[in-house]
Amino acid sequence: MKWVYPEFLFALLVLVIPILIHLFHFRKYKTLYFSSIAFVKSVEQQQKNPRKIKHLLVLIARALAFTCLVIAFAQPYFPHSNADKKDIQLIGVYIDNSFSMSRIGGQGELLAQAKELAGSIVDKAPRNTQYVLFTNELSGNEKQTLTKVKFVDQVAKVNYSSIYRSKEEVLSYWNQWVEDAQKEGNIKSKPSLVYLSDFQKNKSSNPIKKFKSISSVTPLILAPQNTGNLYVDTIWFETPIQKLGSAQTLSIRVVNTGKERIESAVVSIQIGKLKRDLFAELPANGADTVQLNYFNQDAGIASGKISINDKQMTQDDSFFFNYEVKKSSSVLIINGEDAVENVGIVFGLDDFYKIKEVSTNQASQENLESIDLVVLNGLNQIPSNLSTELTGYHEEQGSILLIPGTNISPTGWNALLEKLSLPAINGTQTVGLGIQKLNIKDPFFLGIFEGRPENISLPAVAKGYRLMSNSKTLSSNLINYQNGTPFFVKSTGKNNSYLFSTSLKPEFSTFTSNQLFSTLLLHIGNLSQRQNPYYLIIGSDGSYPVNINTSSENPVHLKQAQIDYIPVIFTKNKRSYLSIQGLEAIRILEAGNYSISQDGKPKGILSMNYNRLESQTLESTPEEIKTAFEQAGIHVNAMQDGSNWNSASLLEIGESYDSWIWFVFFAGIFVLCEMALLIFYKK
Repeated sequence: MKWVYPEFLFALLVLVIPILIHLFHFRKYKTLYFSSIAFVKSVEQQQKNPRKIKHLLVLIARALAFTCLVIAFAQPYFPHSNADKKDIQLIGVYIDNSFSMSRIGGQGELLAQAKELAGSIVDKAPRNTQYVLFTNELSGNEKQTLTKVKFVDQVAKVNYSSIYRSKEEVLSYWNQWVEDAQKEGNIKSKPSLVYLSDFQKNKSSNPIKKFKSISSVTPLILAPQNTGNLYVDTIWFETPIQKLGSAQTLSIRVVNTGKERIESAVVSIQIGKLKRDLFAELPANGADTVQLNYFNQDAGIASGKISINDKQMTQDDSFFFNYEVKKSSSVLIINGEDAVENVGIVFGLDDFYKIKEVSTNQASQENLESIDLVVLNGLNQIPSNLSTELTGYHEEQGSILLIPGTNISPTGWNALLEKLSLPAINGTQTVGLGIQKLNIKDPFFLGIFEGRPENISLPAVAKGYRLMSNSKTLSSNLINYQNGTPFFVKSTGKNNSYLFSTSLKPEFSTFTSNQLFSTLLLHIGNLSQRQNPYYLIIGSDGSYPVNINTSSENPVHLKQAQIDYIPVIFTKNKRSYLSIQGLEAIRILEAGNYSISQDGKPKGILSMNYNRLESQTLESTPEEIKTAFEQAGIHVNAMQDGSNWNSASLLEIGESYDSWIWFVFFAGIFVLCEMALLIFYKK
């Protein structure tokens, strides 16, 4: 037998007092005068032994009652027979500190309830029990065992995190911890896990594997009073063109997860100096998209913020973004043997484009980092070094327009086309080359024509190249010949690349004299503006392009209000990026628009938002929770309702510590025995 609170056993010393009183029981004698003492001696002789027995029995009953009470306070328990000094009692406690736990439950915020329940567990377990506390961080710092005092202190420090964790991730973390502890010999038994969460559907999907090192789990369900949530899901622009004075349409998607319809939710929009309020009509468990039409009136970076007013989960009530309204766009034209001057002339018609023309030999010396569009004008040969440069440029959101020469080398061209996910060139063709069909439903043609174009004057093509798709091709045919082969194609990947299947020389086509030629080139130029991401998701997206001085010893800073964060900088394809990945970024950064600076000089703006996975509020039922754990091979102890503060006292954790109840029972029995002796023992 062992004791939870052995210091209470010192109270047994108090038993010395009644024993001493019994041994030295002095009484004041009263003298009675009798004519003969024979009768008195006879009475004394008859009552002396029974009185001694009665006093002794009362003393024993009192001592046993007091002893049982002392033992009950000391809380005895019986450890397992196979336990040794290394097999300490251990309890794993997981607290879901995601944003969904900020909702209001019966006793306040769900996270506050979870922390209160976690702290009350120590009242149930023995004083020398050790604990493992882990949250959505699942970091190495949370793998340490804690004493009672340290556990309570760490629970108090738990705060909200933007990290999303599935049930499988949590169980895998705990399963690995137990396996590592067993290999190191720190534990022999499989400790139980206490799982405190609101058990949202997106975090309660059935684990796909078994967890052999998790013996049992006690789920404590924290249920909110209102399961609904209103949040800004995402934003997008109808066109990527962000030019000074250009018209723009911003679309905003707002979601309502509640059971009641919202007639007019106010959506507040701020973009630079522009401030507008729109109204969204949201059905129950539905969404609505509102649109704002406006003009880009100021050049430079425009910071935006979308806000709604919601009482649940305020972390997703705002959405931040930014974009750059450019005064100009840079175009690099690489002229080959069959280049035509019409390409440079068309871009020169608009002052928005800053043009630079170089030969094939000079192209490798150019800094492509600041170029928005590269045009290969009439090249027959594509050197391998140029192909490598263009591939890296394209991977970094650079746009490329390819116009072949009259006598191309298929090997060099096809090597580049494959890297750009465009169809390969497979010989020439001269039959059926009348341009017949424009795929005007493709987003590329958005904004080119007013209404549905009819009777368009199309160019004549006498000779062209046959384009053949393969397994690596990711492209869309924008204009086709009469024979069905493509005349003009566009890659469908995240970066833009365009290809004409004919040369611009007169012996191949009259395309340069057609109005469609200048229309397509200028539209390609508009779509090729290199735009940084409108926003990043904290903890999910990791890199953002920046123009910084890599030779400077001073770090780059991200600043917003009281936050000053130094991100990691890395280089890829000669372009610098900052990273916001890692636990440190998640701990420090909050949603908002941050200024980027180095050496005290501004380098741009970075917008960050929280992941919206937590915004979908749909809780699992107790049956679904139990089934999910059991399918993972984990025994589920009695399901507990976390809305009751006494739930933690009902946990069956490790050893049995309920022996004290029996000692309280026996103490009452001995008290009743004492009373019976005093009342009924008359002899």
